[in-house]
Amino acid sequence: MKKGIWSLAKFIVPTFVTFLLISSVNGQSKPDHSLASSLQEKMIWSGKDDGKSGYTVFRKTFEKGDVEIATINLFADSRYILWINGVEALRGPCRFDPVSPSYDSADITSLLKNGKNAVVVMVMSHGSNGKTMNHHPGLTVGLELKKNDQKIEKIWTDSSWKWNNRTRFLPAVQLWADMSDRIDARLDDGDWTQAGYDDQRWSTSVSINGKMWGTLTPRAIPYLTKNEMGWIPLSKKNLPVGLKSGESWIIKANEMIQGYPIVRFEAEEGAQVQFDFGYIGDSTNVKETYGSTCFYTAHGGDQTYMPTDSYGFRYLKITVLSGSIYAPHNVLLKQLQLIDRRYPYVEAGSFECNDSFLNDLFKRSILTTKLNCEDGYTDCALREKVEWMGDAALIQYPLTRSIFAVLDINGIHRSDHKLMISMLRHIAQSQSDSGMFKAHHPSDRFDIHAYIDDYSCLWVQALRQVYEFTGDKTLVKELWNPLKKQMKWFEDHRSANGLVYGREFTFFDNPLAYCYCNGATLNAYLYKAFVDASWLATVVGDLQAEKQYKRDAEQLGISFNKLLWIPSKQTYSSGIFKGKQLAPTAHAAMMALNRGVVPESRRVQVQEYLVSNYKNRDGKRAGGGVILDEFFNFNLHTNGIETPYCSFWLLEELFKVRADRAALDFIREKWDYIRRDTVTGTLTESFGGGDLCHNNGAIPAYFLSTKVLGVSEKLPVDSKMIEIKPMFGDLTRAEGTVVTNHGLVHVKWEKQSDGLTFTIDIPEGTHAQVILPYHKSRKKILVNNKEVAFKVDHNTVNFTVHTDVTDGVYQ
Repeated sequence: MKKGIWSLAKFIVPTFVTFLLISSVNGQSKPDHSLASSLQEKMIWSGKDDGKSGYTVFRKTFEKGDVEIATINLFADSRYILWINGVEALRGPCRFDPVSPSYDSADITSLLKNGKNAVVVMVMSHGSNGKTMNHHPGLTVGLELKKNDQKIEKIWTDSSWKWNNRTRFLPAVQLWADMSDRIDARLDDGDWTQAGYDDQRWSTSVSINGKMWGTLTPRAIPYLTKNEMGWIPLSKKNLPVGLKSGESWIIKANEMIQGYPIVRFEAEEGAQVQFDFGYIGDSTNVKETYGSTCFYTAHGGDQTYMPTDSYGFRYLKITVLSGSIYAPHNVLLKQLQLIDRRYPYVEAGSFECNDSFLNDLFKRSILTTKLNCEDGYTDCALREKVEWMGDAALIQYPLTRSIFAVLDINGIHRSDHKLMISMLRHIAQSQSDSGMFKAHHPSDRFDIHAYIDDYSCLWVQALRQVYEFTGDKTLVKELWNPLKKQMKWFEDHRSANGLVYGREFTFFDNPLAYCYCNGATLNAYLYKAFVDASWLATVVGDLQAEKQYKRDAEQLGISFNKLLWIPSKQTYSSGIFKGKQLAPTAHAAMMALNRGVVPESRRVQVQEYLVSNYKNRDGKRAGGGVILDEFFNFNLHTNGIETPYCSFWLLEELFKVRADRAALDFIREKWDYIRRDTVTGTLTESFGGGDLCHNNGAIPAYFLSTKVLGVSEKLPVDSKMIEIKPMFGDLTRAEGTVVTNHGLVHVKWEKQSDGLTFTIDIPEGTHAQVILPYHKSRKKILVNNKEVAFKVDHNTVNFTVHTDVTDGVYQ
């Protein structure tokens, strides 16, 4: 009987072995240029690249003597799994564009043993989907063994490494979101992850040119965490469960996970097993799988299956497809674990109020967001899982920096910016010769959504925000030339009338979505991009660019307000087409306000138009990107705001005009369907369906934290000023914690008949500007039972508190 590569005693237990991951993040270590250079020079492969997708396994054995510390550094194109003496140690690398690969590092001392040891790396070649790019395959490994006498032995990838591409791992089915395994366990002649395996029949590796990749750099984001999650069977059968051909067993995770199962089972030789991952299901079926199905052909006896990729799922269906009709069962399921694998955020943010609907919505928002944070911000948990610039800049970055935290070296919970920085770099690496950024990257996808003009503008906005929150001038300098090249593209696409001609997008609430014209939405975006680019030019000291972008913004603002203003409607046209103004829309008004192109003299009128029209339903849209003659009618009835994505801007504008009651009512109305419609415990892509675990649906958490609790950071961040400006709406009480760069801010307020009780806890070394609604009956304000001076400004009360050597709690 063949012995499977995954045996329970050797695999299930060691899954959670803890070892030190070494990276350049969080100030843990500095980049080692000599190490990166050596790794670049030590690339190997199996021989001539055949251009085919598949898995190749590389092995190296060595004798361990008196070793004090053992460190491994490695990179592979396009994905890898590393085993040390049969224990899975790492999966990687981070998603990357081959022009800028990164290597991983780990302390593997605890995984080594006296005597013979095996380092085994399985590499997937020619990955090409939403998170990998088709490129030359390659592997490089550097192993450093520091001995007790302080001497260092180095082991590099070279011709002494053995390889085999005929293992149980057949070429995977590459979906847009993931790789679905095709396994034939009968192909293995033993457990090749173990040091004792005989690899003499394996082939010899050859050196390849490391210059086929850009310069290797250390991993820039933390390693993903692995946690075991609970589950229940839905088929009313507890383990062990025997299954014959045609029978299934379905389990439901206690909550949605982003990860994979580890399944131990006994099977007869040749039995075929199917694993389906889905969002929803019952005791008979699993749905919303988006094709995420893995197939496994068993060898005889005990074996364990663990997928090579991660999936967003709550339901897992295990089906036996074939087997002997005479056996009592073809497969005997013995043990199952669910492993959740995500970005290592700490869920430090919280929210609770007197409205149970909003409380539940906040919790669902947190779950939805964390399921879409892996080695990048992803749009949804299973269907795509790609890094969209628009999703990250508008939704995920604001959300994660206010509700999630990481622990710094002093044990303080702070906002984390690394996924957004990684995203900025990835998009910059996608830049075409023309100057355009791709809308998502790294990936090979090129279709109508490969380039989205307004997403490029959001890239500029996000770069400014990251600098404002981190003060990382080096990052701005690194990305400055790509920014200038993108802005040049916009400058070159201005029409004679001063407006940029391009494709309107910004999701489907825009009645002119996908239409080419001098659109209000696109030009409002561009105005803000020029303003941000001018501001960033001061950071890098490019005075010529600062003046140019400032002039570009001013000229665009003049053209926008001259050509798109409709006096009879006191708002803006949605665009210019064939030299004529198109109908006004709530979307155009909203984006003009949000991007700051509306002069103060027109602000109230445009706000009134937006408030009067954002609830419009069943209006006209320019279907298929074709602008019909009816769109020149200023009285044309068009849709208002009907998607969660665009609701981010709407809610921003409603809170700006202190329409907090209307904002909360909008959330209750629109998210009621989202919350009812899903059994995943997560939130959906749209108000009418779509993906059931999509970052779009999580938007309310940001506003409950930053508007209802009222916590935001005054910029620049080194001012160490926190603004506390709660907006109560119709709520009577609220309490929660908001994450900031300075630490956690806890807020609690409650309306009472004789006033308002308010408690804040701010981090040491900061001060808070508190802004509360003003009532004429308010004669004095007491802070910790001491009267403080305040001023009244625009119907609000303003006063300041400072942390001191005590606990920083104020009432």
